[in-house]
Amino acid sequence: MKKKHNILIYGFIALIFLSVFVMSRFQKAPETEVQKASIEEAEQVPTEKVVPEPVAEVEPTVEAEPEPVAEVEPTEKAKPVPVAKVEPTVEAKSKPAPTVEVKPAEFDIVPLEDQDCTKCHPYAVKDINERGGLHQSIGCSECHLEHPPLGKNPIPTCEMCHDPGDATHYNIKNCSACHYPHYPTEMEFGEIDASACLSCHPDQGKEMEAKPSEHAGLNCTECHMVHREWANCADCHTPHAEEMTHADCLACHKPHSPKAVNYADGIPNNYCACCHEDVGNALASSKKAHSEMGCIECHESEHMAVTQCDGCHDADLHGATMHERYPLCLDCHNNPHALAE
Repeated sequence: MKKKHNILIYGFIALIFLSVFVMSRFQKAPETEVQKASIEEAEQVPTEKVVPEPVAEVEPTVEAEPEPVAEVEPTEKAKPVPVAKVEPTVEAKSKPAPTVEVKPAEFDIVPLEDQDCTKCHPYAVKDINERGGLHQSIGCSECHLEHPPLGKNPIPTCEMCHDPGDATHYNIKNCSACHYPHYPTEMEFGEIDASACLSCHPDQGKEMEAKPSEHAGLNCTECHMVHREWANCADCHTPHAEEMTHADCLACHKPHSPKAVNYADGIPNNYCACCHEDVGNALASSKKAHSEMGCIECHESEHMAVTQCDGCHDADLHGATMHERYPLCLDCHNNPHALAE
């Protein structure tokens, strides 16, 4: 609006200057022939000096002030005149993105075979073939029913083959804490409950219950860190003799019932003397035949078992009268390990 107002002012000023210019041109226009002749005649006939009429002096125009243009009061911001909505003859619709229809294959998908698995999983197949146990007889696809991208669950669950209703052991949760499927019998135990072990080894549990010892209060994993392996006795116990080996310990002691000592053949006397020092010394200092015998000949097969004298000696060794008078051998032979003369 302001710009339009300025244009009108400048136009009006230009019009005034143009008017002044035209008027000055008319005043200085060249004299015509008639005017020249009349002037000459006037010069020949003496007349009163004609004083030319003074031409009205055109006063220099002062730059005319532009007539005030009616000030247009500012109006409120002109609201655009709503244009009549022209309805398109054809309604433009956005075209949807082209889609490709996925049609089912017109052929059967060829299933993977075990030799296909080897191409990407050589180490898994190697473990199965060398250490898989009974899993060696199972094909890869019998456990791994799916494989990406056609399937999302390539890892099977143990319950697929090991039905919890078939065995107590199959009811134990978190199978992977002990078993790795590609070599399932090579187990390294973490902290597991003894009931998991006893579900497969019930006889050992019954043995510890029937013949209690400090071993029965231990968790199985304290001796069995790896399945079918065990700690040496000397890892926890001081041997009876320095030269004793783990095999010597097992010759008398069973780990699940260590107090029920049963002898093996050929146990040397000094192994017994380690615990029975006084008896060992008495037997070693004796000059009688007993000193030449092994402990296990009288204490046969079981610890604290004692063979009766008549098991080796004739009942009438000293005559009937003597045996009638002294029916108990120990009445005279008060110490079998150092027989009296």
